[in-house]
Amino acid sequence: MKKETKLKLLKISIICLLLIAIILAIYLPLKLTGTLDRISSAEEIKNIIISGGIYSYIIFFGIQFLQVCLLPIPAFVTTLAGSLVFGPWITCLISFVSIMLASIFCFFIGRKVGRKLVVWVIGEQDTSKWEQKLEKGKYVFFLMMLFPIFPDDILCLVVGATTAISYKFFIITNLISRPIAIICTCFLGSGYLIPFSGWGIPVWIILILLGGFAFYLSIKFEPQIENFILKISSKLENKKQISTSNAQNKETEEKQIEENKN
Repeated sequence: MKKETKLKLLKISIICLLLIAIILAIYLPLKLTGTLDRISSAEEIKNIIISGGIYSYIIFFGIQFLQVCLLPIPAFVTTLAGSLVFGPWITCLISFVSIMLASIFCFFIGRKVGRKLVVWVIGEQDTSKWEQKLEKGKYVFFLMMLFPIFPDDILCLVVGATTAISYKFFIITNLISRPIAIICTCFLGSGYLIPFSGWGIPVWIILILLGGFAFYLSIKFEPQIENFILKISSKLENKKQISTSNAQNKETEEKQIEENKN
């Protein structure tokens, strides 16, 4: 084995060990104190956060991080619990930072460990199912991350292990999709903007119908939307290449002028 390969493997191993140590540092205290055993509803999570006193922010951060990596609890439940304690604004900030870091962590682990990890976590059948869906292109991943009916936390691990999606595209997708879900949960799921009684009932019915219709259209016209996005990406890439080429030509001309002067 070449020296460069050994060094690369050593670096990857060290990074993985550090990340695992961080996970355990968050997970073990919650497990040993019996906190995880009591997490099953927004109200119980709310009580756990409040019981932390001055450390309630850290506890909520840890719960949100673990929710993505380990805990079989929907993000809606944990985020809703946070909004009941801290209000929508602070919950949005803490949730965004913790969920983004956890998502990147899952993607990284999936990319480094590979498909076997995904099969171990969700099974061969589910792994094959998501692989087939993601084979249709990057837009499919983007679309699934936007809608709450898909397991976005599992998808972070799957795309890292089974696709060629780049870190850049993955992070941009999460930067767009994650805040939408978090904001909707904090401001809508908690009834902060639209109550679940009185005038809020017909509004909720309309919003649910519109959301279902939008999802139907996005699936029906998926090829057209994907082609449109690809065209825009291609144009932007061409503009970038032209700009880079012009800058290089200008730099070359300036060097030639300086050489002629000398």
